Amino acid sequence: MNNRLKNNLISVIKEAQLKLGYEQHAFGVNYISRSLCHLLGCSEDELDSAIWQFCSEAVGTFGEISVRKKNGGYRFDVPVKGVAYVHEMLSDDEFLSVFIRTVRQPQCTVEQVLSVFRSFSDKVHFEEVANGEFDYLIYFEEDGIDDFWYCFHDDGLQLEYHRFIKEDYLDFGF
Repeated sequence: MNNRLKNNLISVIKEAQLKLGYEQHAFGVNYISRSLCHLLGCSEDELDSAIWQFCSEAVGTFGEISVRKKNGGYRFDVPVKGVAYVHEMLSDDEFLSVFIRTVRQPQCTVEQVLSVFRSFSDKVHFEEVANGEFDYLIYFEEDGIDDFWYCFHDDGLQLEYHRFIKEDYLDFGF
């Protein structure tokens, strides 16, 4: 099974569960085609086949994921079995859990967020980007902790974030 897509899917579901709570319902995740090509390591011509292969190999972990084309991408509907699998993996002391708790605090600052990253690794990339979309970019420079690149906007009241896989961030040209 493609571990990069599997780990991405797990992380997206975890993020939702940490923000919204866990419910025993199927969960839908939308991907643009280019992101799936990055995650599956394939061309757009090979994408349908790569998705089918991933879903067939993921049945034991997630159950039968249904996939349908949607607005220039694909929607993956993960059944209750997969959502429960992800919930059982949640840990209060993993990076994503600590990160979400931190950014949900009123008046969270980028310094607090950076402190969370640095509590998990001393190899953290931090830069002010001021590109009209985001003010800061933070990510781990080593593999294994969290593969997303986190972009932050400080509107003066609240710190907002979006996270991207590296290739998407570079493709979007932020």
